[in-house]
Amino acid sequence: MSVAFEMFLAAVVIGILGGGLAGIVMKNGGHGLLPDLAIALAGSTLATWILPEADMGILVTTLVAFIGAASLIVAQRKLWPA
Repeated sequence: MSVAFEMFLAAVVIGILGGGLAGIVMKNGGHGLLPDLAIALAGSTLATWILPEADMGILVTTLVAFIGAASLIVAQRKLWPA
């Protein structure tokens, strides 16, 4: 496996975990578990895609993916509450 694929896979896993956690922690304003998972997945992959992957380790990629997932979920809750 290449390093880029491992980083992408880490972003996907963190996005799914972040969406699940957001659905549990932020109960008010959500649209359900599947939309939370999809939004968090999009946020984590977008954040890791925007930032260059050169010289980033798995810890930095995980942090970037988590911040991207959480940011997009918070934005969704503020802009389109249920």
